[in-house]
Amino acid sequence: MRWLCAALVLITPPLPALPNGAEIEMRLQPDGSLSVVEAVDVQHRTTRTIRLRVPSGDHRDRVHTLRDLAIEGSGSAERRADAVTVTLNPGTAILRYTVDGAVRDAGDRLEVTWTLAGWDTARTLVRASFAAPRIAIGVRCTGCTAAQNDQTGLTRFAVQRLEPGQTLDIAVDLPAGTVPANARIQPAKTLAGAFALTAPVATAWAAFGLLLLAGAVSLLLARREGRPLPSGFTAEPFATPDGVLPGHIALLRGADPVVVTAVDLAIRGYLGPDAGPAHPPDDRLTGFERRVLAGDDPRQDLEADAIRRGWLRPPGRARRAGIRITCYGLFLTIVLALTAGYAQLGVILTLTGLALALAARHLPDRTSRGRTLARRLRDPAELPAGHRFVPYALALGRPVPDTAFALGEFLVALQDRRRTPAP
Repeated sequence: MRWLCAALVLITPPLPALPNGAEIEMRLQPDGSLSVVEAVDVQHRTTRTIRLRVPSGDHRDRVHTLRDLAIEGSGSAERRADAVTVTLNPGTAILRYTVDGAVRDAGDRLEVTWTLAGWDTARTLVRASFAAPRIAIGVRCTGCTAAQNDQTGLTRFAVQRLEPGQTLDIAVDLPAGTVPANARIQPAKTLAGAFALTAPVATAWAAFGLLLLAGAVSLLLARREGRPLPSGFTAEPFATPDGVLPGHIALLRGADPVVVTAVDLAIRGYLGPDAGPAHPPDDRLTGFERRVLAGDDPRQDLEADAIRRGWLRPPGRARRAGIRITCYGLFLTIVLALTAGYAQLGVILTLTGLALALAARHLPDRTSRGRTLARRLRDPAELPAGHRFVPYALALGRPVPDTAFALGEFLVALQDRRRTPAP
């Protein structure tokens, strides 16, 4: 019954009792929106600015949305980004509108707030009433001379003369769950507000922390040496794990790939006992083997081949990616600080790039596939005998099988050839 009476009052608001007075009725709807009806007497052309973005402390703003604006009488309204300006001509006018964002969840209660302000002329008497689905349990009003609940369940406010620029900050506490909370808090449009800690920013920091932890664990796992695996070398038919060549093994283990590849080419008949070419290159040779056969340094081609096979990481790729992300983060920080706020999101992206660039210095050169291959190459028990396995034993640092191949003489000849400048 009380709700019905309040609804009727809002439909037919009383007219101001005094010149330049204002009678205001507010009703909280079940969906959380606040319906407002203002009956205003104007003796002179008057402007009222309704601000929709107000400071809320800690470099944050409370943001409201005003809709369904209607003026009964002589006047006009102008909408801007964060305010609505209403201009009324002399006479009596009724202003109707609906506000979203006035209800804040205060934990054990709901707090409904709205500010009556913005007139550029004095108001001789301002009276306001507030109705809600449930009776208020607390009432506050900054600037009011009276604020209380009456016997009908309405909350009433009054002030004897409201000077231009003076505000009435109304706050009503309701039982929790009366209506849905819809308050919107956004960073203030200042540099400090752009870096304020908000819920989305806090979520991003938490995600950054988890990402940093996952990255640290992944880095530790990548640097950990696992147990050796069966090598996979077979003599008949001849096979190596993943098609690995002696030069690959030397590269993965930090040995000299030139010497190992030269011995392999000699075993296969491409180099003679004097370490000179004995057979022209053919399609069975890789690019780095061709360079060894020609007496050139094969390391660049060998690394490219290992990268193509997925055993080594491209050098500097992770570091370059980290630097790019850092630059993107700095750019995003500046853009957000000057526009939408939430600039800490750019800071988080910057730190992510820096963390990646620093972690890249500690990343192992070998990929997961390369580390698995290296584990297979650490077990010498399955390395068969025979001259074909001489370069593999040399690359693995294992005893060289006793074969007819004159390894010592060939290494001396190879050393002499490497000392002699190419013609």
